[in-house]
Amino acid sequence: MKYSFLKRIFLCQIFILLFTSSYAHSTDSTIVVKRTYHTAFTKTVPVIDGLMNDDCWNLVDWASDFIQSQPVENKPPSQQTAFKILYDNDNLYMFVRCYDTEPDKISKIMSRRDNFNGDMIFIEFDSHFDKQTDFLFSASASGAKSDAAISNDGNNEDDNWNPIWYMKTSIDDKGWCAEMKIPLSQLRFDKNNEQIWGLQVTRAIYRLQERSQWQYIPKGSPGVIHLFGELQGINNVKTKHQIELMPYTVARTERFQKINGDPFNTGKLSKISAGLDGKIGLSNNFTLDFTINPDFGQVEADPSEVNLTAFESYFSEKRPFFIEGQNIYQFMPDQTIVIHNMYSDNLFYSRRIGRYPQYYPSIGDSVHVKMPESTTIL
Repeated sequence: MKYSFLKRIFLCQIFILLFTSSYAHSTDSTIVVKRTYHTAFTKTVPVIDGLMNDDCWNLVDWASDFIQSQPVENKPPSQQTAFKILYDNDNLYMFVRCYDTEPDKISKIMSRRDNFNGDMIFIEFDSHFDKQTDFLFSASASGAKSDAAISNDGNNEDDNWNPIWYMKTSIDDKGWCAEMKIPLSQLRFDKNNEQIWGLQVTRAIYRLQERSQWQYIPKGSPGVIHLFGELQGINNVKTKHQIELMPYTVARTERFQKINGDPFNTGKLSKISAGLDGKIGLSNNFTLDFTINPDFGQVEADPSEVNLTAFESYFSEKRPFFIEGQNIYQFMPDQTIVIHNMYSDNLFYSRRIGRYPQYYPSIGDSVHVKMPESTTIL
């Protein structure tokens, strides 16, 4: 009798748990509806000038009804946003209208690429449709732009990814606009007749510290990319076999005090080096990258840093060859492994290729040394 009574209690608890789980799922699904935008093919290429003065934009409807994510979650935003998307055989086109009832208060802070504030719009495409990675393109009201490769379901962002794309903004009495042209060669997608991509559009209003989303994603969600809305209507896009070659040369001249008897300290030093970075698209989702003699002189300089710790400094990778596909080396290992009292999420640090040699030969007073300043890739 006692066993039967306990068995009934156990089955009742299982039923309550299943009912609660089912109810929570159905409740969430009624709150968060997966949104879909249908694009269209255009034979006329719009002029990228930040103005909607091209008839081709009439081929598609506006997408709007953004939902606020901060500061008040799941509420209508103070200012509405709308966008349109078109495509042709070579490019993806997007027009975003950011309505603002106080256009004179639009924040137009000008700054460098990948590092700006002010009123902004963010567009993300999960073109792989793997629900783990996406490509982000961002524009500010001032005309500055940013881009990044996102991985790990939105938890890892690499802003060193710098694709080639075009954007113009404008401001009028209704707010501000951004018009974009993104070459399909800069994206990665499977060779399917019918493309379905993940899509998210986010707007930030600087003066209100407000953000709103086209596809509402609740705070605290385990990842975000798998919750994106969908972009549909891209059909029969041909494979892009793009070829990009980026040669560079670095020249250097030094003057210093001459040391008599030292053949390596003659008072002057001149050096010139050259290299090449290349990218060949074998298919839409398979690209061959190669480099010849990569050098830090071909990219922007690192910020100054004074390191007073016992551990080496870590800098962002800027060289094109080491940026493509960098996310495959970035993941969290077993959290029981602790490196330098912190969890490491980068198992391959490419900046060690090219750093200053870590050892110096033992020499006597009469021996002269020509010490390299960096370790070459060979």
